[in-house]
Amino acid sequence: MSGFSSKIKIGLLLLVDIVILYLALWLMLKLRFGPAADLMWQKHFLAFSIIYPLWILSFYIFGLYDLNLAKNTPSFYWAILKATILNGLLSTTLFYLFPNFLGVTPKTNLFLNLLFFGILFSLWRRLYNSLIKSSTLGRKVVIIGKNSQTLELKEKIDSNPQLGYKVISIIDPEKTDEIRLGLQNISPPLHTLVCAVNLNTHPELTKNLYNSLSYFNFESFPDFYEKITGKVPLSQIDEFWFLNNLKERGKITYEKMKRLLDVAVGLMAGIVTALIFPLVTLAIKLNSPGPVFYKQIRKGKNGKPFGLYKFRSMKVNEREHEELWREKSPDQITKIGKLLRQTHIDELPQSWSILKGDLSLTGPRPEWIKLGEIFEKEISFYFQRYLVKPGVTGWAQLHFPASLSVEEAREKFQYDLYYIKNRSLFLDLKIILKTVNTLLKGGTL
Repeated sequence: MSGFSSKIKIGLLLLVDIVILYLALWLMLKLRFGPAADLMWQKHFLAFSIIYPLWILSFYIFGLYDLNLAKNTPSFYWAILKATILNGLLSTTLFYLFPNFLGVTPKTNLFLNLLFFGILFSLWRRLYNSLIKSSTLGRKVVIIGKNSQTLELKEKIDSNPQLGYKVISIIDPEKTDEIRLGLQNISPPLHTLVCAVNLNTHPELTKNLYNSLSYFNFESFPDFYEKITGKVPLSQIDEFWFLNNLKERGKITYEKMKRLLDVAVGLMAGIVTALIFPLVTLAIKLNSPGPVFYKQIRKGKNGKPFGLYKFRSMKVNEREHEELWREKSPDQITKIGKLLRQTHIDELPQSWSILKGDLSLTGPRPEWIKLGEIFEKEISFYFQRYLVKPGVTGWAQLHFPASLSVEEAREKFQYDLYYIKNRSLFLDLKIILKTVNTLLKGGTL
């Protein structure tokens, strides 16, 4: 299992989960109907095959295919319980709306199916989590070069053994002979060597590494760091990294598909906005003086400015366009504004920006022009952020809170670089589902 990539690990989880779904169904039918179970299987198979994809989707929303959650902790089992409850509600609603759904009307059957599946699923995932973090299965990793980001990487791996790695050493690049002998004598053999130094300035080290290539796999620090943390190490990349990794020509089909999704979602959100607009307008006006909408000029794709609109949720502040780092004090939020934020209704007017093409459903957060100008001066390569259309939600928003300093913006930008490099319909779907999970928990973006 240690040699598996993350995609293969997730694929294995999905495959066994599907097997357990149908095993639980068969056990339930066998318990209730005995010899007639085979006949009942034919009646139930199709109906439950339509329901089960919804169950898998809820598992994903609650993070049960996120390897960072693959630990036998209370939060993991709580996620299983919440997903199971949601699955029960979804199934009950479906069978209530369609009383004779494909010839079956399960009540007790559905409850027993959930019960059997919950037990089998919990046991399987507990076994998987124990195996995947086993020290005998973990890939041994040595990192050459000690700095803040190599230490961060080691801490991330140490606290997440389920990722399948174990850092056994961070070594000094100057100790070349020690490196050569040490790497070759590790038992069991070293699997991965990660180099976080510029080999052009260490010719003796480079020579020894070439002589040891048969003993390990070599990975560049930016690639390995990105794989483990979900962000790009800004201090370890240069202009060539962008030219080598940002293959925009290969994204043409993806961008067209993404635009279709944006228009579909924008239309649905726009219809909802139009329907509730009179009521929201009245509530805002009665609650506090000021405009219905809050507008701010943001930077979009290629640095093009556009107006971002939200339903106003805060009291009017004449100095709001002068304050760079404006923390949202509870006193500034109006009573109706609290409700708008809790329900995320304040975000609905952004559907207009999506339909116009200024904004996408997923992408880097559109930055206020004043802050964008500061970040472009203070943060290397920040202008590359404008290669893609900004989004309502995004990879960086899910992993890091709103920036309140240049340092925080620099850290968050590393997640934006990961998205810009790896963006795809699959990653966008992952972001959307993780956003749903965040909102269900009452979180904000």
